[in-house]
Amino acid sequence: MCFRPNRRQIVSGLAAGVAAATFPLPLLAQTARLKIAQLEILSGGLAVLGETNARSVEIGAEEFNARPGQTLKLDIQLFDSKGSAQEAQAIFSQIADDGIRYVTGGGTSAVVVSLIDAISRHNERNPGKEILYLNHQAIDPDFTNGRCNFWHFRFDPHVFMRMEALTRFLAADKTVKQVFLINQDYTFGHQVQNSAKQQLAEKRPDVKIVGEELHPIGRVRDFSPYIAKIKAAGADTIITGNFGSDLVLLIRAANDAGLNVKFYTYYGNALGAPTALGEAGVGRMRLVTGMDLNALNPRMQAIHKRFKEKYPTLELFHAAYFDMIDMLGAAVKKSGSTEPLAVARAMEGMTIEGVFGPVAMRADDHQMMAPLFVQTFSPADGKAVKMGIEGTKFGYKTEAKYASADTRLPHSCVMKKPA
Repeated sequence: MCFRPNRRQIVSGLAAGVAAATFPLPLLAQTARLKIAQLEILSGGLAVLGETNARSVEIGAEEFNARPGQTLKLDIQLFDSKGSAQEAQAIFSQIADDGIRYVTGGGTSAVVVSLIDAISRHNERNPGKEILYLNHQAIDPDFTNGRCNFWHFRFDPHVFMRMEALTRFLAADKTVKQVFLINQDYTFGHQVQNSAKQQLAEKRPDVKIVGEELHPIGRVRDFSPYIAKIKAAGADTIITGNFGSDLVLLIRAANDAGLNVKFYTYYGNALGAPTALGEAGVGRMRLVTGMDLNALNPRMQAIHKRFKEKYPTLELFHAAYFDMIDMLGAAVKKSGSTEPLAVARAMEGMTIEGVFGPVAMRADDHQMMAPLFVQTFSPADGKAVKMGIEGTKFGYKTEAKYASADTRLPHSCVMKKPA
């Protein structure tokens, strides 16, 4: 991977001498610079995920900064979390010392938990110097349920919301009779497994779960033993939240073994999965996602074009980056300030026009409500599938779109808010 330094500034070009602190209403008529620390996994086996996240936010911030009359400029400071909670804590100390007031990214649920806790402690001890966490990727439901925190906002539908859409679609697929669950052995993978069991029981009680496996994240190099178990169990469908190499190697092992099953996935649209699938995946790989490359508005067409020009080996697979940037800008404008407390209060309950329709930040738990799509891996025909991805002649055809109201689930958050 091209990321070697621990820290890199990736969005700049701002006028020299612009203050980097916070701006009350009168100064927002001038150009205000807002620094955001972005933590991603930029080294190790999951670095492609971190690089994709980093470059997507980079392009989104560039587009935001270039808008005519824009007086708020986003300055992204990039850090390598290495997928380590310990490393993230060290980076957070540096961020706090540098006076950076906004954080995004993280990498894994373990890193995000450590950041949420560190930000909460910091804000309690440093009134007036609070830090706000903008979470665009970690979708563990607990972050907006039992662990909800005023200083944390999530801009992506969480695991249970995504499973709601996925199992709604699966419920109508009468060819699904025996399901095998295989997931990474950490919080996110557990949540995918548990929600699949619960929601299948509610929507398709006739479906039998014939096996469950949890494996180490990013450490398995040969999935053939797992595929042998899936084959022996007689599964016709796999449900998995695997991403990156864990999904790519799982798919390759299934293809090598001639395992002709359906895959219902969270991340089958990027990070090497489409390449691994090839023609063998047509009609078999399904996906729940917030990104529909077949329905890009003019703004997103320009963003996608710029992204592919700069980073042709990567794929845009996520809408949350861009909804996060737009809502942050709207909250700064509404509050007339870049002060995190004022921005957080402005963001609560806010609705904006998102990438694929209206999105809303629920005030009670700081969970974004956004549309979701279920798609099937299909040949690119320029119509139903507008473009091939990862240099292949295949992409994802949208089979169903679920409005934010369709996957709005109850929460258990009891949030303590500043006076």
